[in-house]
Amino acid sequence: MREDSRETARNMISMEEYLRKRQAIRRRERSQRADRERETEEALKLTELLYV
Repeated sequence: MREDSRETARNMISMEEYLRKRQAIRRRERSQRADRERETEEALKLTELLYV
């Protein structure tokens, strides 16, 4: 049982490390969301050109 708790302690990360990882994930998500919005706008513009 002690080995389990030691293993858990080794796998734990600091709060600073956690926050850095979360910030990186959020930046990536924002970037992907912006890319999707830009692609949607471009698709709408193309559709408008083709069907007008």
